[in-house]
Amino acid sequence: MIQERYRKDYDGEFVILRTTFKNGQKHQEREWIPNPIENNYISARAVVIGNGSSRNKFPILRLQGHKGGLLGKKRLQSYGSEGCWRELQCDFYVDTSTLDHQEIISSGYNDRVTVYSNAKYCVANPGEFYMIPYNLALNCDSALAMYVAAFDGHNEVYCVGVDAVDDDSQPNVKSVVHIENVIKTYNKTQFIFVNDNPNLHSAWRQQKNYGHMTYREFISNCDV
Repeated sequence: MIQERYRKDYDGEFVILRTTFKNGQKHQEREWIPNPIENNYISARAVVIGNGSSRNKFPILRLQGHKGGLLGKKRLQSYGSEGCWRELQCDFYVDTSTLDHQEIISSGYNDRVTVYSNAKYCVANPGEFYMIPYNLALNCDSALAMYVAAFDGHNEVYCVGVDAVDDDSQPNVKSVVHIENVIKTYNKTQFIFVNDNPNLHSAWRQQKNYGHMTYREFISNCDV
């Protein structure tokens, strides 16, 4: 279950490392994980990058180190997911994939970028990753990236390549639901889906804080 929470109120949390049972009683070994991130930004605008085919029409490298015009008033902090770390350096990256973790470490990407993962992989790789706040578990890393962007307090979150569609062009039902729940939970945050197809999933379009832009509108609006 997703709860509306924000980094400004987050000091950290305990993570359960191990649970054992002895003489009919449960014992837990816990570790306190502090909040190590102080995210300062000017525009309160972010972009979440997924791997949906809709972004094939857009050169996402234009989002790397986005300046945002005069005094950075339109700057977008980037929250990557779903393998885009191989293509550009984001400000933040979310990865819960077993296969990617060692490759990310070997490449040194996590030395240059704040990489979030779940408690399991943070404990298994001490000092390499940052824990997703409250260890939220979703099966869609794009939804988690949207959650972290909203958790950081951004007022506008642009979603590029966040399609929730499988390779056979059918909706990925779990991803659709998890993204819908993030939109519903953070109803004071505007989520703008950047896609040349205006007919995205109806469950998203029904939310009052849902928005849509074509790539041309996005480039103009955000000075990309």
